[in-house]
Amino acid sequence: MFVSRQKTSRIHCIRCGTCCIKGGATLHEEDATLFSKGILEIAHVYVLRKGEVVRNIDDTLMVLEQEIIKIKGQGKARTCMFLDDEQKACEVYEHRPAECRALKCWDLRGFEEVMAKPSLQRRDLIKQDDGINKIIGAHEQRCSYSALESAVNELGRPDSDKAAEKILDILRYDHHVRSFLAEKLKVDPNAMDFFFGRPLTTTIRMFGICVRQEGYDFLLAPIEPHVS
Repeated sequence: MFVSRQKTSRIHCIRCGTCCIKGGATLHEEDATLFSKGILEIAHVYVLRKGEVVRNIDDTLMVLEQEIIKIKGQGKARTCMFLDDEQKACEVYEHRPAECRALKCWDLRGFEEVMAKPSLQRRDLIKQDDGINKIIGAHEQRCSYSALESAVNELGRPDSDKAAEKILDILRYDHHVRSFLAEKLKVDPNAMDFFFGRPLTTTIRMFGICVRQEGYDFLLAPIEPHVS
């Protein structure tokens, strides 16, 4: 969840919905009970993985030092999926996450205290003996952002072709593991962004590269600068 630091004389919520429009909450360890109670499901959340570039509370960019779990938006919009747009009301208000309970846009001290608490991790929500853990572990090893960044940095150098092929191998594996679980093991497709984070074909844009799918494979291209 991202909020503005713009000063205001208000000392109460006016239900404008701005905080919810700016994104779903980041979850903390105490929010694990929301899953055990059935308020939240893994299909409601997604993982931002270690090494991913994200926007901080002050709208600056930062590289994550550890994974975090966030509530999904509405389609392609950042707006929290639990915001009722017409009523400007939260659909899980009585059971909202810790950050939402602490947030007062006129005084961010309580919110910042919650932000400093340990973040919820995938291992907190998946049973230790669940076979999906091995698949997640293999994906983390094969598709880490450090491996992807290393290959991207080799583009334009003498071994550029090898670097491009390594990038494509990472993208193919990330795509394949999601397809395999959904098609062969009947895992809910909506849970993939929790198990494996956002698709690398999307997040690779943070390295200045875009990807388009051609048949069963991918093609790489630099992101063209916007011309107004």
